[in-house]
Amino acid sequence: MDSIGFRDRAHRRRRPRAPRRAPAFSRGLAAGCLLAAAAACGDSGERDARELTVWLQVDARLQWPEAVAAATADFSRRHPGVRVKVAYQSWSDHTAKFDASAQGGRTPDVIEMGTTETPQYIAAGAFADLTAEKATFEHSAAWLPALTTACTHAGRLRCVPYYGSNRAVVYRRDLLAEAGATEPPRTWRELMALIGRLSARHRADPAFSPFFFPGQHQYAAMPFVYDAGGAVAVRRADGSWDARFSSPEGRRGLANWKALMDAGYRGDRTINDLTAFSTMVAGKTAMFYDAGGHLRRVYGPQGDPALADLVGSFRLPSPARKGAYVPSFMGGSVLAVPVKSRHRRWALDWIRAYTATANQRRFVAGGGLASSTAVTARDPRMKGYVESLTGTWSVPSAEHWAQVEKTKIIPNMLVDIATGQVSVAAATRAADGAIEEILNGS
Repeated sequence: MDSIGFRDRAHRRRRPRAPRRAPAFSRGLAAGCLLAAAAACGDSGERDARELTVWLQVDARLQWPEAVAAATADFSRRHPGVRVKVAYQSWSDHTAKFDASAQGGRTPDVIEMGTTETPQYIAAGAFADLTAEKATFEHSAAWLPALTTACTHAGRLRCVPYYGSNRAVVYRRDLLAEAGATEPPRTWRELMALIGRLSARHRADPAFSPFFFPGQHQYAAMPFVYDAGGAVAVRRADGSWDARFSSPEGRRGLANWKALMDAGYRGDRTINDLTAFSTMVAGKTAMFYDAGGHLRRVYGPQGDPALADLVGSFRLPSPARKGAYVPSFMGGSVLAVPVKSRHRRWALDWIRAYTATANQRRFVAGGGLASSTAVTARDPRMKGYVESLTGTWSVPSAEHWAQVEKTKIIPNMLVDIATGQVSVAAATRAADGAIEEILNGS
């Protein structure tokens, strides 16, 4: 899963847990409950018949509450007397809560899911088929391909793109200027030279990192694999999955990733990216690579408003391809209508209002990306994110990919490599084996 950078994630490294099969929902709950008649899994009649229940992640409350209010107001004008109940969820446990709600026969009518979470639920038949409704959503013909792919299974649309989230380098203009850079670097060589000058200038401060780049941030590492011509995993002709971190391209990409870390990062290599923005606010880094939400946090209420005119973004130059850029991960969120919802028409009307153009602009202002190419950021600070929309990639559309993320296989592999505990070859072989065990259900 992934969003604009505010999700509940562990800050310190977790040891790998034994790989698990898909959760009860996708193994049996969907077949035994969601795909059965409504009465088969409990009665949802206890809920107010004039109430629409919407589950959104807390990001919406923090970053674009006006969009939620506007959508609800628009819906209420169309459906007077219907109460909209918006419940904000945590990324750490919302799927478990959804599984429990389905088992109890009281699912929400609208639910937000991360793009990496949807495959298992769509494959299980948990979400309503919205194919016939696609044209009724604004700019649906221009939806971001990665979000559309996350919502599509066997040619049928099972959810609606909500917002996107890609990656770019965030930088402080003042710190780069002190190192003689009036413009951000355009090539890998220029980037490494800039890092060298920043390192020399701040040699006396061991807490300063020219480029904040810790080891547990998988969405900063995996782009280098794709940049080198590799992939995380590909589907074989027989339908099984082949994990590819240990391929020559995968190992080469991770070597390039570690080269940037070795050159620019002096901090704890076992942490993730959640302190990137605060490190920049404190003046202890000049650059970091992350989602647009982190850029907003630098000068937002949690950061320092005085930095608003001193930050910007640029595309990360490629170390593997001359004149090219590292392809950005494209994640984000989607909105689905569970098949158990008793108010599908209302749910669709609320989603239409929430994903309307005016609200898409609010998502962009809050640090996300609109769900379509028809709405783009006008803020010059977001330049790198807009330019990074070309050549994006997403995680494999595999039914059990969410289990790969839950077991922390990739972050743990990266920490092993970053800290030198395990060689790239050994770490990637072990990770590939664990990933294939989950994806192929072995």
